Amino acid sequence: MARSKPQENLIAFGPLPPHVNALLQEGVSCHRSDPARARALFRHAIEISPASLPAYRCLFKLQNQQRAFDEARAVALDGLAEAAHQARVSQDWRHWTPEDVGDDKLRTVAQRFLLSFLKALSFIELRGGNPEASRHIVARLQALDPEDGVGHSVISALLDDDAGAPAD
Repeated sequence: MARSKPQENLIAFGPLPPHVNALLQEGVSCHRSDPARARALFRHAIEISPASLPAYRCLFKLQNQQRAFDEARAVALDGLAEAAHQARVSQDWRHWTPEDVGDDKLRTVAQRFLLSFLKALSFIELRGGNPEASRHIVARLQALDPEDGVGHSVISALLDDDAGAPAD
């Protein structure tokens, strides 16, 4: 009799093809012990299923953790483009309106990823040493998501802390 895998440590990525979910679960389970393998698994998930938005999130989070900011930024932008395609909005987030991203309680999956990926991009810019780009993104998030459903206030607070830090 085959043993089933324990389910308690799985991440709920939402509806994904089973083989993509398996790649992401494996990548998450090894991201600390074998980040190169996790990166390869996340990349493979994107290659075989570019519409699977959680795969982009997994990859850019790993790259951000590893301080590979240019790579994280590129993946976040790719994910943002795919989310924009799925949400049927402009590829340029600077043109988005509150109607494009929907109401906080009624957002589609793609609309939630639009805001989530935009927030991630602002964080990547901040960590990568570009606070002005981060500020610009946060200002747009504040206009798109005035209820702060995505949590952009966290990045805003980090930017405020950064502004008060003494220059080197």
